[in-house]
Amino acid sequence: MVQVNKTKAKILEGKIVIGAGVAFYAPILVELYGAMGFDWVWIDCEHGSSNDSETENMVRAAELYDITPIVRIPNAEPSTILRFLDRGAQGLIVPHISNRKQAEAVVHAAKYYPMGERSSATGGRTNRLGSGLSPKEYYEAANRETLIITMSETPEAVENARAIAAVPGIDGVLVGSSDLTQAMGMPSAARVDAAIDKIIQGTKAEGKAVGVAGAGMTVNNIPRYREFANRGVQILSANAPDFIRQSGGDFLKALR
Repeated sequence: MVQVNKTKAKILEGKIVIGAGVAFYAPILVELYGAMGFDWVWIDCEHGSSNDSETENMVRAAELYDITPIVRIPNAEPSTILRFLDRGAQGLIVPHISNRKQAEAVVHAAKYYPMGERSSATGGRTNRLGSGLSPKEYYEAANRETLIITMSETPEAVENARAIAAVPGIDGVLVGSSDLTQAMGMPSAARVDAAIDKIIQGTKAEGKAVGVAGAGMTVNNIPRYREFANRGVQILSANAPDFIRQSGGDFLKALR
């Protein structure tokens, strides 16, 4: 049986979903995030060190604690998309998607018929090792519950924001502010913020969710999170080093 994607359900209801990131192999940290009450865990396999087998164990930890496992995969190759979905990821964050054609290719690889051509895995762990749903029911459920988020990280992606969001099967767009800043030639923060706003507006105009990573959002700058939330951003997150840096820093400061 395909698990209900609670984070996707919240997004479709217009709610904000708050995630916490892990960029290394740490199932116990995923469990801790679940116990703390985060909506989703960002398992980073682009800049992080985990492979698909290690990710599978972190997905198991997420399932145990009822937190949605969403994996940022290293690239948009169909074989990469397939391997991480078959490991049990309930959602994917796909980096460096700059136009409609690339977004359509992601959906084509991530969805089963009639939305795409994802290779069949009715006997895999996402269908209870073959003891779950019938193939037709499984395909329908997987298409419905899998969350697909593309990352916008280039000026081209800014200009194509609405076209990307309009692709059927794309559930949301996440701004990668650091790469976007570099791709824009390291301009002023105001220019980057204007580009981010263009992505936000274009994505929301198509009725899709939008997220922002970076852009001054750290655990010691909560007003920046609130600012983006007020601008319609639904997908928010922080990561393990930020939590450790803040709490560890406060601890050391208090004792010294």
